[in-house]
Amino acid sequence: MDFAKAYKQCRKSMALGRGIKAVEACLHRGKHEFDSLQEAKLSCFRDIHGYKIVSSGECAFFPRDLSEIKVGSGLAWYRDTFATAEIVLPPYHSFGFLSEYGGKISKSKSDVERYAHANNMLLEMYTPPRMADLICGAWSQRITFAQYQEQLIEAVKAYCLGLYGVAIVGILPCIEGFLRELGKHVSLPVDDAVNIETLLKVFHRIKQGELKRLVADYDWYPDKELTINYLSRYPERVQMLESMEMYFRGYFYGHTESLPSHVVLNRHGIAHGFFKGYATPSNFLRLFNLISLLSFAAILVEGRGSMLHPGVTTDSEALALNFTKCQFSRRYVQPNAQSILPSPIILG
Repeated sequence: MDFAKAYKQCRKSMALGRGIKAVEACLHRGKHEFDSLQEAKLSCFRDIHGYKIVSSGECAFFPRDLSEIKVGSGLAWYRDTFATAEIVLPPYHSFGFLSEYGGKISKSKSDVERYAHANNMLLEMYTPPRMADLICGAWSQRITFAQYQEQLIEAVKAYCLGLYGVAIVGILPCIEGFLRELGKHVSLPVDDAVNIETLLKVFHRIKQGELKRLVADYDWYPDKELTINYLSRYPERVQMLESMEMYFRGYFYGHTESLPSHVVLNRHGIAHGFFKGYATPSNFLRLFNLISLLSFAAILVEGRGSMLHPGVTTDSEALALNFTKCQFSRRYVQPNAQSILPSPIILG
């Protein structure tokens, strides 16, 4: 069977949306011989329904209606909402939690209010014990993260000591290092490149892998319609990757002269001393959250690991205690500092 021709005829006659009997009749009218026809779906955040057709030992997927899912479905709303406050989609957290803060951020009437809600969310997500759980229970399991484990721990210690500038500068090389390691795992070594377009090819390759995973059981599918751009509408894995790509392009690696005046968490601006005012607790947690999402990408390319928030372990308890000791040592490092971490901002 000429799958492309058969699909075009079924689509033109609108048989795909009318059900399996209409598709069968269309195939017979077009004199397309086939061995079997059945309803099928591609499993993701919102399943893509369609039909599985087998002919002469080859298998094709005809989607029922690719316009069923509207732009902004699934995680896209969360992705776009959190992006307004320079935050990538937080992994390992429930939809209830994300919905609560997403609603507050989206309804904010000013930049100050929006960032206050966003910063409170970060403080709630990433307490020192929870950071220890992630480092020991999730990040330590990633091959991609192995050589940066100690530097990450040192950066969190600096954060707990109130040395936010040191913490941020210490964590920056890890982020770029993770991108390079991810590139190796998808057979796309970026060597010593530092430009954003080269580094973002890594995400494009990972997204291609997600598309291949979806259609792995089929020899043919409408690849001009079922594309990575289409998948960016709703499948959760692709939207997670899109969230990072948007952040890297729009903020972290964005051109300093084109950034809004309130955006100071920018690699180039920090590394070359152009920006001041970036040394804040919430900005460190933005980068910590970014690394958490990079660990999600590492699961995709390494092919193993849980996407659930890790539990408490003996190792994480010991590391959390270490972080807590750093918190209470702040008064020795900064005589005028509080001995605890920042408190959430109270909005009137």
